[in-house]
Amino acid sequence: MCGISGAVASRPDTWGRALVEQITDYQRPRGPDMQAVQSIKTGSHVVTLGHNRLSIIDPVPGSNQPFFTPNRTVGLVFNGEIYNYKELRAELAALGRTFVTASDTEVLLHAYCEWGVAAFDRFLGMFAFAILDLDRRQLLLVRDRFGVKPLFYRFDGSTLAFASTPGVIAREAGCGPNLEYAARGIQLKYYEDESSISPYQGVDALEPSHYLSVDLSDRRIGVRKSRYYDFAARVVARTEVIAGGKEADLVRELREILDDACRLRLRSDVPVGLSLSGGLDSSTIAILAGARQDNLLAFSYGQPDDVTSEGPLAAEVGRRAGLDMRWIWPKDIDLSDLFMRTLQAQGAPFPHTSQMAQFAVFQRARADGVKVLLGGQGGDEALMGYRKFFLFQAQQALRNRSMAELPALFANAALVFPMIAKRASVFWSERHRYSSKVGGMATRLNLPVLNDSPSPTMAAGQSIRDRQIEDITRFSLPTLLRYEDRNSMANSIESRLPFMDHRLLEFSVALPTAVKLRHGFGKWALRAATKDRLPDSIRMSRDKRGFDTQQAVWIRGGGLGNTLRALLHEERSVARDFLPAGCTIDSTFGDAALVDDPQAFKEAVTLIWIADPLRWQPTGNVAATYAHAG
Repeated sequence: MCGISGAVASRPDTWGRALVEQITDYQRPRGPDMQAVQSIKTGSHVVTLGHNRLSIIDPVPGSNQPFFTPNRTVGLVFNGEIYNYKELRAELAALGRTFVTASDTEVLLHAYCEWGVAAFDRFLGMFAFAILDLDRRQLLLVRDRFGVKPLFYRFDGSTLAFASTPGVIAREAGCGPNLEYAARGIQLKYYEDESSISPYQGVDALEPSHYLSVDLSDRRIGVRKSRYYDFAARVVARTEVIAGGKEADLVRELREILDDACRLRLRSDVPVGLSLSGGLDSSTIAILAGARQDNLLAFSYGQPDDVTSEGPLAAEVGRRAGLDMRWIWPKDIDLSDLFMRTLQAQGAPFPHTSQMAQFAVFQRARADGVKVLLGGQGGDEALMGYRKFFLFQAQQALRNRSMAELPALFANAALVFPMIAKRASVFWSERHRYSSKVGGMATRLNLPVLNDSPSPTMAAGQSIRDRQIEDITRFSLPTLLRYEDRNSMANSIESRLPFMDHRLLEFSVALPTAVKLRHGFGKWALRAATKDRLPDSIRMSRDKRGFDTQQAVWIRGGGLGNTLRALLHEERSVARDFLPAGCTIDSTFGDAALVDDPQAFKEAVTLIWIADPLRWQPTGNVAATYAHAG
């Protein structure tokens, strides 16, 4: 788990190396254990590779990067983990490949040398890497299937630069903030998707499931983008395989895949811990991981005796799984400092204080000496955990005139309605997000009209399975993965997500809807798979909370509102260009507005970022040790 960077320029070159050295300095939190920059001449070009290492597997100098074959014809820089590296190593050794390290990095390199680009689909993991193949005179940039790991690049026709974070590239190229990206987050509540959109104009994100081929054989650089994995096609194929299967067999297979995903993600040569809430997904991971490894540390945002938090439920799981619990609660946190560190870590706007709470969890884990955390991200998308899927199910049944399904749908609605009613004000405030009309939720900021950004509704003629695929590839997971990656890496933590295992996502989406939505529950198959393993207080709860940060308390009692206004006043010369005439910072973003208006916090954070986006970039070590309860 690391930060990568690189540049390609014509010989002679001073620009590329200087740029990569700047990027490695900025990306130090992603890999504080070792930094290196190397320049390699090939034909008319100089390729510079940079690496920041967070040592997890084989943490010895011999596995440092850039890593080359013994004859130095193929080399790479790599961010992520190949969880099935031991199995691939055995397969490659049987083919005659020899190894000098115990790292997954060397396995990745040998796999490419043996199988070429076909190797990418053999990798079970999260990754973004660059392979320099001097024999073929090409550089390959590769990103994992779902974009768990980031990779940004800029190609201007004659030079190319890439990195795990976009800020330095944007600064050096004079690229301003992407206002469509910012508007999307406010109006549609997602930023990233399956496209090349990034926080900066002129800097592209490499799309998940793709690789970029950079041709170095001529004086002029050529680039070509290719896809190596098609999630929707894999789901169709998986659906055909499991069609007609007995429900008990499907539930058992789901449990086996998830258990194996946890087994592989416990592979580490450094301490591993858990991020644990009181929810079904992270609790399932905790139970499965706890059964395989003793004395795991678990970090939970909450207090075990505070019923307003998820602490009591997390404590119940901790006791059952034999976990050593650590509690994070805001009474001892400087919320102003936490906000600025979170925005600096994200390097982009975020919509809620829950992203700050997530940062604090990773920060505490690092302070306690843990470098790897397993978490439950992806479970809701994999198994229809969101309540909107009940609406989508009803839409599909009515559209298809499936009258036989209506009694079960009405029964589901009756059971889930009390939980929906508890959050009715939130759902009402976000109703326009799911409108088919352009624009989404209204904003006071002068931002672009979203003509090309689709609303996360279920389109006419779309199946619920295809809409679920869009949650994974577009509307939900890409943005959540950005929060997870930036907050974890800013604290030099590797976040591992068993629900993001591509085998599990393919299988889960292929499952019949009736196995996922039942009795007023989403994720029914997971609830069935964890029977007798999880407490029913969690397994059979319809309440869905996430990080309950008590945002109103943070804004008023914690002084977060004052912090936001102070930062906006610092940038008022820019901020006023985005506010309507007559709107002032103090009135528009007063504490009452920040608490009562669901758009105000998002708008304030967005304005602070837009006004000076390069201020909010990771530099040095953005993590600091706070005093936490517990």
